[in-house]
This record gives sequence, structure tokens and C-alpha cells, in this order.
Amino acid sequence: MFRFKLTVSSIAFLLTSFGAHASENLCEGYVTHNKGVTIPQVRKPPYMKYYREPAFGTKVIRITNSLPDEVRKPPYSTVQAWNADESLLLMWTRARSYTTHQLLDGHTYKVVRDLDFTPSDLEDVFWSHSDPDVLYYISKIKPDAGEFKRYNVSTNKSTTIKDFSPWCGTSMPTPGGGVQMQSLDDDLFGFRCLPSNGNRIMLTYRLSTDTVTVAPIGEGTRWSEWFAPIATPSGKSLWYQGTSLAHDLKTINHTLDMYKYHEHQNLGRTHDGQDAMFTLGFNESPKGCDGDPEDGVGHLIEHNMETGKCRNVISRADGYPYTTSSTHISAQAYKKPGWIAMSSVGKGLEWLKNGEKAPALSSEIYLVNTDPDNKVVCRLAHHRSYAKLASNGDYSAYFGEPHVTISPSGTRLFFGSDWYDSGSVDSYIIELPGYKRPE
Repeated sequence: MFRFKLTVSSIAFLLTSFGAHASENLCEGYVTHNKGVTIPQVRKPPYMKYYREPAFGTKVIRITNSLPDEVRKPPYSTVQAWNADESLLLMWTRARSYTTHQLLDGHTYKVVRDLDFTPSDLEDVFWSHSDPDVLYYISKIKPDAGEFKRYNVSTNKSTTIKDFSPWCGTSMPTPGGGVQMQSLDDDLFGFRCLPSNGNRIMLTYRLSTDTVTVAPIGEGTRWSEWFAPIATPSGKSLWYQGTSLAHDLKTINHTLDMYKYHEHQNLGRTHDGQDAMFTLGFNESPKGCDGDPEDGVGHLIEHNMETGKCRNVISRADGYPYTTSSTHISAQAYKKPGWIAMSSVGKGLEWLKNGEKAPALSSEIYLVNTDPDNKVVCRLAHHRSYAKLASNGDYSAYFGEPHVTISPSGTRLFFGSDWYDSGSVDSYIIELPGYKRPE
């Protein structure tokens, strides 16, 4: 049986602040221009063999070997796939006979074991930010359905942290649509549920004080019923439907200047450590995004949760095309605040095979330094996934979306691809120069 042990990297993590080395250039030497490029046609790379991405020269490895109709990929861009010291990696698997979350070795990428629990949804599994041995989840299976759990990797056992039935009844509390991570101190979590009286509620749970705070949502309130309040990284406030919400679930600190509050987005921290929601902008912001020349239309918009300010990071004003469709954001490099991983698909996909130059960022995995004084977009790889346009696999084509996830240190990126609609989805890891595999 697998046993967790404190590694050199985990000791280093515990001795290092979350913001250490945030200014380091994670992708020095890679392509940073905004021009369209040809996407070279290549066969699916060999399993567990490193290859160089032909357009950008990046070091990549395919870490899974899915059979036809199978899916192996990151759970989602907004939740961390690596544990706190990056010794373990979480992957979602849909094989022919079962669906599960699997633990992989965080460095060799070999399967350790299937997880012995079923969470409320495939994205609803949350690594601790400080304890490499701990995962959090809401159980979906009786007799403990709806209970908030802590799973210990070393013992392969789950224990109940909180039973929300006094507030939710038999309803399943969930992190809601647009799932995000908990606060960086692993103390504040957000959920929603539907009690037996039919009146939906949102609730937060503070682990250190065992405190539950509840407020109504849905009909008769200003809030949609589909979303849960999410703790900001600092835990100072909550992201909720386009606002910075206070802990009382009543007081609105800021209403953020965004056209939609439910585009693809991810909570993270700015380059100087402030809470922020990083999101897409397909439409102009109601107030113009604080004088932005594109009025808040762009590939990456930073909404500061502490000040309420809006800032466009990647847009047509920088020479990039209009916001690419099926773009996802991962702001989970919590040791490197301000560094954001992104994946984009784009429409049509004809440039995957026609030999013509594709629009910049189409079918790409890329990394962004959002520091306004050192802003850079580093283009790393073509994922070559048909995603929602795929038709050859017996699975939802949605699962072919790359859903890139960045590691806590920012030195690796994890993404999925159906590789030219091959009929299956595999997982890939980009390793940047800053990553050093332990001896």
C-alpha cells in the first residue's frame, strides 16, 4: 500500500511563503510574440516519452494511454490537480467499465491507486494548500451522502468534518456552478443546497471555529440559485456572482465591472498578492473596465476583489485577436501569484490540418505573467484537440477540452486532448525549465 512520507520538496514548501519567487520568469526563452503560426501536423506522441512541441520547443510528455472511448484528464482548470508539495497528482478517468479519480505519482506520473470515495461532482475534490496528505470533498454515496469529508492519502481513509443536514436536510450541499478552491489557509469553504422547505440557501463553513453561516438565494432574492459563495485566497471575502461579498453573506464590498459573472474564470492572486478574479471578456464591461481601450473585451481580465478595479491583461489592444472560444483559466500557482495558465480551442479548427497560419492562441496552451510592469504571454504548446467538435469517441465531446491546470510552483502545466479527434482523451504535462524532478 502507498505510504505518504515527508519529502525534501514538502519540507521546502512548509518553509517557503506562498509568494516566494513570484517575480521569477517561468518561461524565459519561449515564444512570446502575438503572431499567427502554423500548427505542424504530428502523430499522437508515444506514451511516457518526452517530445518537443514543434512550434514552440517546449518539453511535453503524454502521461496516459487511453483506449478508444476512454477519457483521462485534469478534473478542471479551477481546481488544483497537484497536492501541496507536488508529490501527487489528481486525474479524472472515464474508462469503459468505471469512472473514478486516480492518484498519480506527481513526478513519474505513474498511477498510485484509485481514490476510494465518490465526490459530489467530478470537479469537487480539493487538495489542501499546506498538507500534502489531505483532500477535501462532499460525499455523494450513502450512508454519509452530503457530509463534508477529509481524506488522508497515507491511510486511504476519510473522516467527517461536518454534517450539513441541520441546514440542508437530505439535499446535497455542493460548491455550485463555477467551482473554485477554498481559502489558502484551508479554513473557509462555500456551498449551496436545497432544504426540504424548497427555499435554496448558500452557506459557508469555517473549519477553525466550526462555524456555519447561511443566507437565502434564488426566488425572492437578488441571487441566482445555481452558485455557491467561494472564499477568496486570503479568506478576507467571498466571490459571489460578480461581487466581493462579506462573511455575513449580506454586505457587498464591491460589485465588479463585468458583463457576465459566469464566464470561464478562476480566483487567484495578483502579482502583488491581492485577491482577484481572472476571467474572459466577450462583451464590453458595463463601466468600460476603468478606461480600458477595449472596454473589458479580452482573453484575460483581472478583477481585483480588494479594490473593485478592472484591468485588461490580454486583448486586441496588445495585438491579439478577439477572445478565443472555449478558453479556460487556471490561477492555481499559489506559490507564484500573478502567473496564469490558459488553454484555448477556437472555432472551426480548419487550421489544424490546412497548413495555414492559425490565429494566435488558437489550439494553444499558454502562460501569462499578469504583472503590469513585466507582462508577458508565453506560448507553450498546441493541444490539437477538437474538443466540442469531436465525434469519434463514445463520450461527451466536452471532455476533450484541455482544461489546463497549473502546478502550485507554476513550473508544470497539465492538460487533456483528444488529439485530432482520435476517439479518446489523454493527459499531457508541460515541464518548464524551472521544474526539477527529485532524485
